[in-house]
Amino acid sequence: MAKRILHTISQYPGKTGSGTYLQAIVKEAHKKGYRQAVIAGISKACDDVEFGKVKDVGFYPVIFETENLPFPIVGMSDVMPYKSTKYSDMSEDMFLKWEKAFKQNIILAIDEFKPDIIIAHHLWLLTSLIKKLTDIPVVSICHGTDLRQLKLANKFKDYVTCGCDDLELVLALNDYQKKEIVENYKISEENIHVVGGGYDQDIFYPSNIQRQEDKIRLIYAGKISFSKGLISLIKAYQKLYKTNKNVEVLLAGSGCGSEENTIRQIIQSTDGNIKLLGQVPHDMLGDLFRKCHIFVLPSFYEGLSLVTLEALASGLSVVSSELPGLKKWLGKEINNSGIIEYVKLPSLIGIDTPNSDDIECFEEGLVSAIVKQIDDLEKNRLQYHKVHEKIKAFSWQRIFEKIESYIINIVS
Repeated sequence: MAKRILHTISQYPGKTGSGTYLQAIVKEAHKKGYRQAVIAGISKACDDVEFGKVKDVGFYPVIFETENLPFPIVGMSDVMPYKSTKYSDMSEDMFLKWEKAFKQNIILAIDEFKPDIIIAHHLWLLTSLIKKLTDIPVVSICHGTDLRQLKLANKFKDYVTCGCDDLELVLALNDYQKKEIVENYKISEENIHVVGGGYDQDIFYPSNIQRQEDKIRLIYAGKISFSKGLISLIKAYQKLYKTNKNVEVLLAGSGCGSEENTIRQIIQSTDGNIKLLGQVPHDMLGDLFRKCHIFVLPSFYEGLSLVTLEALASGLSVVSSELPGLKKWLGKEINNSGIIEYVKLPSLIGIDTPNSDDIECFEEGLVSAIVKQIDDLEKNRLQYHKVHEKIKAFSWQRIFEKIESYIINIVS
């Protein structure tokens, strides 16, 4: 049985959905006695990398903004919650430096740590590189942004598929994603298993204290960027505020560059009460959720929205754009409970840019769904207790049990 796991991710091991996923797996594997190490990309200024309460994790950081890597971390999303480089903007020279730096750390980690198995996050460049360098079994977790980068940075497709096509196993977050993997990689359907995502029960749980009802608090948590649909959320709130002055919006997260600046400017010129909170530490997000009433995710694209699950686990009702994969993943009982309301997505230009002809209809849909959730909340129609056990089935403990069963089969 494998007792030594090397985890790999090409960006910061936290602050994004895939980073949260990595952190959660490390925590659950630690509970079961696994020895672990991590390869990850960090910036030179970063000195706060931790893996929760797991203290004995070997760490092999690839450090950006240095002489050897003189550019910011290359992010799996084109807008990251920290300073970053786009894969589509990487020159040949930048890529060769990136490849050399990660190659050195992969060889070092394998030599020193001697893993039995490697869990590689994203079906992308780093995973392909690892597969080319070692015969150690590699299990890769697809997060959706990798599929997106195949289109945004298509120049790397041959490099990516060359290594990823030989993986021992691929884990997808939902059935929709599994289908996309089959279509975009030379990976057989039998070699892909759907495991979903989870939430930390120690952080995200319902409040046993009645929420303050002086204000209805809507909350969004995630990257501050256009593709997350935040401009549409702000416009929907403007319409809502005209008839209900008792509603406020909290935006928890950070972005970078012109998109974040534009969203800040729009907020400043908007009537009502919208608060941009900045990045909220993951272990504090549950406390923030328990002070709110409705979680809103107006995103135009997601691999799998872990934060939606975290909000549900914290006892919030939800308004979400109807993202491929999310509805089927949550299941009929949760979807039909009234706890979550879906809003039909506008047609998209490319991957995550809404068609301007459809955006007003999408924003009206957001307003209608939020009004319904407020009405149900005020009239005490929502029966959260009826779906709580279903939500608990998505805990990280249960998710890791699935992953572990696959690991055991591979190395035994």
